[in-house]
Amino acid sequence: MENENIYRQDKIDEYRRKLGNAFRYIPWLEEKSGGKMVQGYEGNDKLSHTIQIPVYDSTLLSFVKEMQRTGLMDRNYVYIYSRNGIKTVKDELRLIENAELEDIENIFGVMAKYVLGGLTKGILWSTAVENGVFLAGLKKIKKLLDFWDRTQSGPGR
Repeated sequence: MENENIYRQDKIDEYRRKLGNAFRYIPWLEEKSGGKMVQGYEGNDKLSHTIQIPVYDSTLLSFVKEMQRTGLMDRNYVYIYSRNGIKTVKDELRLIENAELEDIENIFGVMAKYVLGGLTKGILWSTAVENGVFLAGLKKIKKLLDFWDRTQSGPGR
């Protein structure tokens, strides 16, 4: 039992260390959730037959880089989707909402779909802000870590 508690606390400390800077984006994500995140580049001599170039919010790009730096974005997120029957954004948000500490890797998997997928399909980054997946994921992770920190440091410790 004691070894289980030590292991859990080690994992919580690791997640906190890796995600500590990412939590500062929560207020920004709350402000931007549901809004349009990408504008098209409007050059001086815009031609009607040219491809529109997306321009991303610099804070969004910083957040994505921060999430990449955590090392928690697993390229095997597809297995989390198939194992949990995730097909829609509602399914993603439900998975995040119902996650417990032992399911935290599922949250990272959902976020990885957008963070890593956005490297080849950039619209995914703004989609995750617009549909609230990034916000819900970060808030749930923070809630779980805060809860278990309080539990571990409560009476009897």
